[in-house]
Amino acid sequence: MEMTIQDLNISVTSKSALKSIGLTMVSQLEGQNYITLVNRFPKNFNIEPLIHELNSLGYLLPPLNEISIYDIPMSKRLHNSLLRNGVMYLSQLSSYPKEEILHFRNLGEKTAAELEHICQVHNIEIRSMASIKEYFDRYHFPPKMYSLLFKYNISHIEDFNHMTPHDLFHICQEDYCLTMQTYFILVKNGITFDMWEDKYIFEILPEKETSFLWKKYKIYLLSQLPNCDEHILKQSLSASNSFSSAIKNLLAR
Repeated sequence: MEMTIQDLNISVTSKSALKSIGLTMVSQLEGQNYITLVNRFPKNFNIEPLIHELNSLGYLLPPLNEISIYDIPMSKRLHNSLLRNGVMYLSQLSSYPKEEILHFRNLGEKTAAELEHICQVHNIEIRSMASIKEYFDRYHFPPKMYSLLFKYNISHIEDFNHMTPHDLFHICQEDYCLTMQTYFILVKNGITFDMWEDKYIFEILPEKETSFLWKKYKIYLLSQLPNCDEHILKQSLSASNSFSSAIKNLLAR
């Protein structure tokens, strides 16, 4: 019988964290290293305790050919600042825009200069997201999208063409409201999304109704409505004088 994450001798907090990113079976940890795992969590998530627990059980191996911050002489202040932001290997810094790194907690001017020197010595490039912001400003993207566009090397609006809405959800760090806002902006500007195995409500309904369903019922997927498809959803809403009543009837099916 396959071993589950719940069977591991790790804290309840670590089990919950793994479950939150869809890891429920021990076999899913195979091939994972620190960098692949940390990229699945929000940037402000303190992953260090989870890493130590998994390392002690032999389930999370260090990535190959990476330079650990534990192996480089640096000030305690810089070391702690990097750890608080989920950085344990220098190569991770390339996925952060310079503007975000300079806002790391406790990264003052002197510490920033120290980090810049370390990156130069080890050929780590720290880039600015100024060009991305300049280009995407015309589309009025939510401000928090810029660092995500940087992270996923998206430099032009056409880069979104033929993604699925679920790809966009992943890019938006599984932030449904951010995904919804960005989706409507992209569709308005001619972006075509490919189909996937489910549908987000924002693929079917206008933004106002989509927001209502999320805020009141926490419904964001068509599969959350029992025995309902896109046609039934639209038909039920058009046949009812009350949007709220129509949704309650669908949920009671």
